[in-house]
Amino acid sequence: MLKKELIQELREKLNKRLEQLRETKAGLIESRESDGKSSAGDKYETGVEMIQQEMERTQGQIDQAEKQKEILNRISLTPNAVIGEGSLVITDKASYFIGIPFGELKLATGNIYCISSASPMGEVLNGSQTNDKVKFREDYITIKEIL
Repeated sequence: MLKKELIQELREKLNKRLEQLRETKAGLIESRESDGKSSAGDKYETGVEMIQQEMERTQGQIDQAEKQKEILNRISLTPNAVIGEGSLVITDKASYFIGIPFGELKLATGNIYCISSASPMGEVLNGSQTNDKVKFREDYITIKEIL
């Protein structure tokens, strides 16, 4: 898979996630407003506080997804000779995209682990080149290709 297609797939998944989070937030706002009209006393305050906390958690997730989209927009599609931010790394064990911590992305062409450069694997791979062997935990990994 080309890096361009991978980034496009990540953008689509992030957009879906953002849409779901915004719908969740809208539902929470609606719930908070309807609770305010029908309740009174301590039960009301507890319910509103729980909704408020959930709204803050949801907003944090929205902010994180927006930052991930910004990072994707800054990634160059030009292949690098040395592994760094934005590299798609094919190894003898797995494939990694160093950019955003999205987890495993299951694609028709195979699975790719989307990790940040600050992750343990990202730190091990960073600065390596094609045909280098790196040690991760007790295992050696050979870098086959960098896209």
